[in-house]
Amino acid sequence: MNNYKIKLILILCSTILFSCSMIKKSVVKKEDIPQKSSDPLYQEIQKAGSEAAKKNHVPGLAVAVIRNGKIAWIQCIGYADVASGKPVTAQTIFNIGSISKLVSSWGFLQLVEKKLITLDEPINQSLTRWKVPPSPYDISKVNLRRILSHTAGLSVHGYGGSEQGTPLMTLEESLNGKTKRNGESVHLINEPGTKWKYSGGGYTLAQLLLEEKTKESFAGYMKKSVFQPLGLNHTSYEWTEEMKASSATAYDTLGKPIKNRIFTEQAAAGLQTTISDLAHFAELSITTDSKGLNRVLNPETIHLMEQPVIPLSNDGESGLGYRFMNFEGLRTIGHTGENIGWSAGMFLHLPTKSGLVVLSNGSRGDNVWYSVYMSWVKTIKAVQTHHVDN
Repeated sequence: MNNYKIKLILILCSTILFSCSMIKKSVVKKEDIPQKSSDPLYQEIQKAGSEAAKKNHVPGLAVAVIRNGKIAWIQCIGYADVASGKPVTAQTIFNIGSISKLVSSWGFLQLVEKKLITLDEPINQSLTRWKVPPSPYDISKVNLRRILSHTAGLSVHGYGGSEQGTPLMTLEESLNGKTKRNGESVHLINEPGTKWKYSGGGYTLAQLLLEEKTKESFAGYMKKSVFQPLGLNHTSYEWTEEMKASSATAYDTLGKPIKNRIFTEQAAAGLQTTISDLAHFAELSITTDSKGLNRVLNPETIHLMEQPVIPLSNDGESGLGYRFMNFEGLRTIGHTGENIGWSAGMFLHLPTKSGLVVLSNGSRGDNVWYSVYMSWVKTIKAVQTHHVDN
């Protein structure tokens, strides 16, 4: 057994936990943040999260719990990098997979607010660099509302990305199917507006739309027009050199380190962020506070995004970017995200203004966030029961 494996086993078998303090003091007052000893849920998540991480070869995770529309606390467990022993902190960068779609939808709806496009106009009429190819189905029914709610009838479930350091294909090449993962082009596979069918390809099409309408790169536009105004200063659709220095290392299903993945399809899968930034984004999704939104979107727009779009199916139901989920009998909105070496979940329960955000740096991190979710969901159901009884 080599030295790396020995070190990995020793670290994973330990129960050393690293707690992280809140960064956004302007958002949450220090006296409002429960300490470990004062919140049973903190202790339960600490135990469930560390046990699940060890079992699934996930070195580290970061957890944020939101109560009454505000971050209650952030907890960090384990390692951002095993070899160096670097702990996860509130400033550790994670890729968040398909939660990228939810965040990118804010940029797309900003185009609507700016009247650069409407939700229901045919998208092909706005594109010049690439268009949805001819089809037996009605292409004129492919619009932004349907794309963002996975009801546009488009192909390509997801993307695998490329190893960091390799040349990226263009958006047009990706849309034409020059991806290593499946080689599938973006095209119509169902009549638009008749069925819910998850499509990362649709978000790649929306990414192209944003670039054509703004004459800017997607990542640059999102940074300038969404992230900076919201105060998400450690969030980017690009792996900048500064972010690499603060990034966690990605690990495969066996707990072995792997290179980061980069994506042409940034809107669908390519967002990097911290637990602190994403938890603040979750706060804004719950409270839709005008001051906090800083004119990025109107509160009415976010409320619209959080409403279900017909049709739904047994496979899923979505708003505009926000997915509806029903794990353990609790209906939430948000999204989950899995890329090779990463897994994350964001769950918002609007009736109680509660939320849970979990980021991890392992391919089997879905088992970890689900264990954490199981602890959290009991507290939400208890609140619901209390409200009914009273």
